[in-house]
Amino acid sequence: MRRGRRNQLPPALVILILLALAAAWLWQRGRSASGPPAAGDIRIATWNLRKFSDRARPDLVTIVKIIREGNFDVLAVQEVQREGQTVEKLRRELGEPWRHIVSNPAGDGERFAFLYRGDKLELAGNPALISSQDAPIFARVPYAATFKAGQFDFTLVTVHLSWTDTDRRRREAEALARFARDLAAHAADKDVIVLGDFNEQAGHGNLHFFEANGWVLLNRDYSNVKSSEIYDNILIDRRCTKEWTGKAGVIRFDEALYGNDDKRATDDVSDHRPAWADFSTTGPDDD
Repeated sequence: MRRGRRNQLPPALVILILLALAAAWLWQRGRSASGPPAAGDIRIATWNLRKFSDRARPDLVTIVKIIREGNFDVLAVQEVQREGQTVEKLRRELGEPWRHIVSNPAGDGERFAFLYRGDKLELAGNPALISSQDAPIFARVPYAATFKAGQFDFTLVTVHLSWTDTDRRRREAEALARFARDLAAHAADKDVIVLGDFNEQAGHGNLHFFEANGWVLLNRDYSNVKSSEIYDNILIDRRCTKEWTGKAGVIRFDEALYGNDDKRATDDVSDHRPAWADFSTTGPDDD
């Protein structure tokens, strides 16, 4: 006697169900899998917004959506072009309580910027391009700013290392590791966080210069939309900066919002994903 097949789903329906489950998984993965920071924590992020100017016609509405849903509290931006007018437009699109600062020209036609929530952080001191004997090594001189959030005061140093010149990128990474080590050792505030686009490539890595000094890389996920490289990262010396909560990652907006259409994601937003890490602001200051 042949068994009936009435309980089997049609193949087409099975395919649709699997596609729906895959889409839901991609959407969740594209968002911050960890959800918002815990109470008393802040989320520090970095993002290379490709050729960020009116000429590139970035989709500011979508960028704002990613920043808000990523629950960022302070964001370092690389590849700011012209006078930084588009950063100001982005800050206006974000609305209150967001603030922004833009660097002087850093080199190679670029500037850096920080966007931050004025209700969570306050700016301390005067942000500036770094001043050291190694500054001429950089195609784009790194930019530093000090912030305070609750009991946590820290200096962010944002960078964009060379993409085309591998030898220069190696020299930049070595000089940057040396600068960060000395800054953490001699500054009154020893919480130094180096973040940005290091253009780190598999097989041609340079961040071992940091690791040799005891620093750690917080992001381990692919940060380009092709999911092939970890270009973007956040680095700390855990001996000095104990506030890291252990949570870090990237926002895979290209999968969540563009269905893995890399060209559309790149044209509208960027070919880089934002990388983030969470830090506690409630513990005693460990400086």
